[in-house]
Amino acid sequence: MEEKQQRLFTAARDLFLANGFKATSIADIAARANVAVGTFYNFYDAKSTIFLAVYNAENERVKAAILAQTDLDADPATVLRTVIQQIFAQSADNLVLQEWFHNPKLNAQIAQANQNAVTDSVVYATLLNLIDRWQARGLLADGMTPKRAVNLFNALVVVDFHQNELQSADYFQVLNDLIVGILKVVLK
Repeated sequence: MEEKQQRLFTAARDLFLANGFKATSIADIAARANVAVGTFYNFYDAKSTIFLAVYNAENERVKAAILAQTDLDADPATVLRTVIQQIFAQSADNLVLQEWFHNPKLNAQIAQANQNAVTDSVVYATLLNLIDRWQARGLLADGMTPKRAVNLFNALVVVDFHQNELQSADYFQVLNDLIVGILKVVLK
């Protein structure tokens, strides 16, 4: 990343984390990065474009930190529950990550722009690793293949992309219930 672009990215990250998307302007980002507003447009075509870059970096940073603290050889249900609960806990006070849950327009842009981000993510790679470990330890249910297990967990991504359509006051509980149900099918 070019030096000015890095300064813009860092300024945007700091401002989005402190103030959120709506309360941060391109002029604020440029001023914080000590560049002209026109320079912003040399690297990003809109505030939402830089936000998407910040969101993706922040999302992966939080996920990697959570996974670094997780014992992947622990009880499978505990591992998954811990990882997912920590993702939501870490997101609770993070104004960048909260946009996924509270801003349907940005949620749609993130989902559309990140069609491959799920399979490239730290969590997805860890899930594949976990399923391979479970298979090696003989923990997968009879007839359960790693591919089928991945597809069941992929369904959670679809639910998460469309969580604002669920009309649930307790989305996190619904997601946890789905995880418990999937684990009952995947594991012995």
